[in-house]
Amino acid sequence: MPMPPLPRTFICPKCGWQRTTTPASDALRLNIDWFYCCPVCQHTELEARPASRTEIMRARLIQLFRNTRF
Repeated sequence: MPMPPLPRTFICPKCGWQRTTTPASDALRLNIDWFYCCPVCQHTELEARPASRTEIMRARLIQLFRNTRF
């Protein structure tokens, strides 16, 4: 049975851009769940590491408030 990958934090060493992703499924969406280049400076060698608990919580809260309509 397919399982979603663990949350990851992508960091651009050139400009400092950072994004934590929490994929909902094993079908990864480019520039949403997975990044191969920096969306700000187009640098292609991003650092990727497992996300910390704080980063995961922050990413989930941002996602929750983006989907909430007031």
